[in-house]
Amino acid sequence: MKTFLFFLFLLCNTFAGQEDTLLFIIRVDDILSRNVTTLPRRIKDFQNAVELRGGKVTWAVIPHRLIESQNLDGVVAQELRETLQNGHEIAIHGYNHICLLCGQSGHEMFCTVNNHQFSYEHQVALVDSGLRLLLDTVGIAPRTFVPPAHVADSITYSALLDRSFNLLSSTGQTKSFIYRNLYNLAPNNEYTWQLTTSQYSSRLASALNDIRNTGASNGYYCLLLHDPFIRQGYENGLVVRWTGELLDSLNVYFGGRIKYVTLQEAFQSFNQPTNIIKQESVPGTFSLSQNYPNPFNPSTVIKYQLPADCRVTLNLFDILGNRIAMLVDEYKQAGIHSYELRISDYNITSGIYFYEINAGNFRNVKKMIFIK
Repeated sequence: MKTFLFFLFLLCNTFAGQEDTLLFIIRVDDILSRNVTTLPRRIKDFQNAVELRGGKVTWAVIPHRLIESQNLDGVVAQELRETLQNGHEIAIHGYNHICLLCGQSGHEMFCTVNNHQFSYEHQVALVDSGLRLLLDTVGIAPRTFVPPAHVADSITYSALLDRSFNLLSSTGQTKSFIYRNLYNLAPNNEYTWQLTTSQYSSRLASALNDIRNTGASNGYYCLLLHDPFIRQGYENGLVVRWTGELLDSLNVYFGGRIKYVTLQEAFQSFNQPTNIIKQESVPGTFSLSQNYPNPFNPSTVIKYQLPADCRVTLNLFDILGNRIAMLVDEYKQAGIHSYELRISDYNITSGIYFYEINAGNFRNVKKMIFIK
């Protein structure tokens, strides 16, 4: 109680006169850590402490951990499914945190040891693998990406855009579009890494001071934490208590002027006009349109609409039912999409062909005619 009153006094004297609303984000990285000594493995103790103060969490999940031995009991995967229902967010944090070139942990989109830039095909395969795992196990295809070790390049950005990501959370330029339509919201500091009782008060004071200064200048503050330190088994729940006391102090001072949001919600708050347009353009149902022109030569356009983000496959078949090509195989954002089929890309003759879409539980087939 004495500690709380001290920080309440500190807040009231240092934040006095500020009127702007602070958007406050809590990002927890490396969910499903390989660490097997910190038990229990559940994340709900930390989440409950945050929810009790009105907060939200963005969980940065390493997808491959979902199929590793320490998590095969499915406990954390089930908790991640439940967390979405409570208004929290799941972001994708790379694929497995292992660099294919040097074998070291911590980076994988760009090898910092050898200063090696991976190809587009390599990076998009990592993104696809992670998305597929999260969709199959948790039932979500996130649109927020947290690069392992905050290492990414323009090829990473291009791969993310092609897989319908709109938000990155990495170090560097923040609150802006860093690559075409890819927005970045950088994290701020972490104060709970290997936290001990002797550091408890000093780190709390540092965090409060940082939130006061950085939050005021940026309009938001992103507090960074790591798994397994959020678990109750780590130092008897020290980080859970520390975070609760931090949020209590912020709530007392700010009152209604602090707004707890996920990374995606912060992005939407900073880009409201764009989001209003997007919401109006989201269709209510799945559909596959007839290609136009039809018959066609040398190209035709296939349009389809999605009411929700999902994985889409679009296949081309000949009249005997043989698949000629997979035209689309990727996660798409809700909205109206089109694919231009250029006949020069395929060695086919004049005749009747079929194109088939699979999106979520939706499947449809239509006929097209190519005339040389």
